[in-house]
Amino acid sequence: MPRFVSSILVFSILVLCPRTAPCIKPHATLADLKKLEILCYVPGWLPKGFKLKSVTMTYDEPGPDEWNRWESSDIDGQADRPSERERTSQGSVGRFPLYYLEYGNDHGASFTIDSAREGIGDRNIMGTEDSEETAITSPFGPMYLIYTPKGQGNPASSGSGRINDIKSHPQGEIRGVTKFVKGGRKKEIKANWARDANMKAENAKALVHPILGRYDGFSATGITVTEFEKIINSLRPIRP
Repeated sequence: MPRFVSSILVFSILVLCPRTAPCIKPHATLADLKKLEILCYVPGWLPKGFKLKSVTMTYDEPGPDEWNRWESSDIDGQADRPSERERTSQGSVGRFPLYYLEYGNDHGASFTIDSAREGIGDRNIMGTEDSEETAITSPFGPMYLIYTPKGQGNPASSGSGRINDIKSHPQGEIRGVTKFVKGGRKKEIKANWARDANMKAENAKALVHPILGRYDGFSATGITVTEFEKIINSLRPIRP
């Protein structure tokens, strides 16, 4: 009898776990991203020698309050439900797709794109004193960066000088742009989370949970800040 009960328990775990664990597709392709309804960004320019290294797709599970909202047939905001295509994409009913892209060269330099839906933290933290802050223009608006090692030169543009009021702005966004003279290849560059057009639209409608909206995070190693800015400004949605 104990052995029978044990077998039932093991079978139950195997059945239930796939329904709650995130689905991961580690060997996806750019063609897979074109099938998604979310905005997936790809660079139109990369430094010489860079090529696509990997594409990964994962899926966020909806929270209990989200399932309740979708299953109700007489609530307000029915137009905000995810489409059937979105809910069944890649056989993952009700999940929210995320993507990750890695580009690089044969010498260890890299550029990566990460995406998130909720629960984002501050990406602009480095465990070193040899780092410097700046902001660049981007298709998403002013984009806050931190990089190491420090560049040479003094601030050369308007803004608040050293940007130190990031916590007072929604989701780590900033006002103003401070330019620095940025020399040499950087060991690491990190940008703050950037809201895509869908996220901005859903924020404007005060949705509790985003559906198609995503945050995008950009990082790089072994390139200059100028090259990083050029990549950022070449980003376009993979599906027009």
